[in-house]
Amino acid sequence: MANESKFYPYARIVAGVAIAAVLLILISNLQGFFVRPEDDPEWTPPPGSEQLAQAATGEQQVASGPGADLYAKHCATCHQPNGKGLPGVYPPLAGSELLQGEPARPIAIVLHGFTGKIQRNGKEYNGVMTPFGNLLSNEEIAQILSHERSSWGNSADAVTPEMVAQVREMTQGRTQPMTEEDLMKLEPVSQ
Repeated sequence: MANESKFYPYARIVAGVAIAAVLLILISNLQGFFVRPEDDPEWTPPPGSEQLAQAATGEQQVASGPGADLYAKHCATCHQPNGKGLPGVYPPLAGSELLQGEPARPIAIVLHGFTGKIQRNGKEYNGVMTPFGNLLSNEEIAQILSHERSSWGNSADAVTPEMVAQVREMTQGRTQPMTEEDLMKLEPVSQ
């Protein structure tokens, strides 16, 4: 009996190895019954599913093009890809009367930034918008504003680089962001 107990731990190891070997043999023979990663099917959404998803969530797909690309790069972080802004933080551009009204006003905002309290769609905003006049060309500002004025249900006329140049000249020397009061004093730009 004493000799049997001396070899008992080794017998357990040998039995464990034998069981593992049998399991490996069984698994290798069953391999054909399982889907391998290289056999995974490719899933392609059905045609029209993106439009259905947008309709269900009320979101509109962001248009492409130079103005849309510039908007995504410089504006969407705050005003969101859908133009709805963030309530109480960044005002919406979708449905914005100021954006769709006299072009000189949104041009001046993009050129010089904006500061101060404003009310939009029953919500108050009191932030500061970064000026982009030193960063963007007249063409780029016109493209961004034209995109915004024709997206998310907005339907205002396009902005031209010449309009941006007029406002840039009209407000040259300005060092402070625009306020709502300043915007209302701007002269209209010719189209």
